[in-house]
Amino acid sequence: MLDIIPTADATPLDWGCSTTTIPLSNRSPPRRHEYPTIEYIIRPSIFSSYDDDICITQPVPCGNETSHGFKPGQPRSANYTDFSGFYVGFWLMLVSMVMQPLIKRWNDGDVVLELKLVRLSMTRLQELAAAEIVLNSITFSCLWWQLAVFKWGILWSPYGRIFQSAFEIGFLISSVSWLTYIDWPWPHSIFFILHTVVHLMKIHSYCFYNGYLSGIYQQLQKLPSNSLSDLREQLIFELTSPLGNVRYPANLTIGNTIDWLLVPSVCYELEYPRVPRIRRSVLIKRTLGLITSIVILYLQVEFYIMPVISHAQSAISKPHSRVTTIRILLSTTLQLMCPIVTSCCLAFVIIWELVLNISAEITRFGDRLFYADFWNAVNQSDLARMWNLPVHHFLWRHVYSPLFHATHSKTHAMRLTFFVSALVHELVACVAVRKWKGWLFTLQLAQLGMIAVQMMDRVRDQRLYGKIFVWTSFIFGVSLNFAIYLVT
Repeated sequence: MLDIIPTADATPLDWGCSTTTIPLSNRSPPRRHEYPTIEYIIRPSIFSSYDDDICITQPVPCGNETSHGFKPGQPRSANYTDFSGFYVGFWLMLVSMVMQPLIKRWNDGDVVLELKLVRLSMTRLQELAAAEIVLNSITFSCLWWQLAVFKWGILWSPYGRIFQSAFEIGFLISSVSWLTYIDWPWPHSIFFILHTVVHLMKIHSYCFYNGYLSGIYQQLQKLPSNSLSDLREQLIFELTSPLGNVRYPANLTIGNTIDWLLVPSVCYELEYPRVPRIRRSVLIKRTLGLITSIVILYLQVEFYIMPVISHAQSAISKPHSRVTTIRILLSTTLQLMCPIVTSCCLAFVIIWELVLNISAEITRFGDRLFYADFWNAVNQSDLARMWNLPVHHFLWRHVYSPLFHATHSKTHAMRLTFFVSALVHELVACVAVRKWKGWLFTLQLAQLGMIAVQMMDRVRDQRLYGKIFVWTSFIFGVSLNFAIYLVT
């Protein structure tokens, strides 16, 4: 064995390094071993991410190396993005989960499907449809308001802004009051309040952006028509869409407003990028996927969530101590973890992957990036920013940016934005359970403290631990929220 160790005066060739100066273009092709040889090179594993590859650096040619034949370099990642096989496996696993209780009930001679939620959701549909027509009509009426602002020369700032803000507050209060008065089943109430929030964001974005453009247009009209100043060019640029095909006030039309109601966006723009045509095969595939996902979600709720909730409500209705309440709450939280998180993932797929893409396909909406890889978030701020890009864009544009210009503080603007988001989440929970409890609002604001800790220098660089913390807080937090609101 000692014979293979090079001596101190060995040449570079003895160490496996070549010092030839022959140009690469003149060298002969490398020879191949006749015996089948595996090619081993330095490369990361399939699932390696940026923070896992810190120790992997590029090798350098012999004679130019630092210690151990490597030089410091940028971390490399595998960058594999095709996980469609895992996606298929995930769906097959969900199907097997809902098939097991179906087969068990069938073998035991019990009712296979009770369909309680279906019967509950099918009641009073005429009232829900009428309310949806009114909701869309109110949103569409914003066109007439903006035409009045344009034609009558109403000053958007401050008069238009004040009127619009008062209208939106009244709109939200009226919707919540209507839900309290009519006392719908909880599926109808949740659907309508969520749709109300979406329409409120559409109304706000449409009116405030067009109102701002009306002020720019009025300013442009005051300049001489033959003026070639930089100010005039800047104002014209401001009134023109980024794609350059539409200019205010040409967008104030019925067709544009109907399109705005249908596109999967809550941030209004003068025009959006469009794909050439509607792909029927894609539309059919996503529609079938939507139906299948809704069926699986329903079975998941009926088989794995409702029994746990019913048992917990029965236990907590009996006389008990505070310690027993905590025990029931924690037990319910642990039992709900797997089905609730799975159902949340299914609901995410239904809304952001299927419904929004169906809407985008029908309207030929080009930007289909409705979420980023939130599963790789390393802190709560990344998670809030990446999992719902349409709402994130709205909050950044219409909440964070105005607050930042008013306070000149990124920290204060971010905190107030989280406060607004927490209020909306609590409002939805309040409508669902018919009572203001404040737990969701409190847990939402608690993320500010988590973000402050996660942004500390010693914590921020621990990306793996950040991902573990984000997923742990998500799994436990969502289950705890459901347990608190549905059990108590």
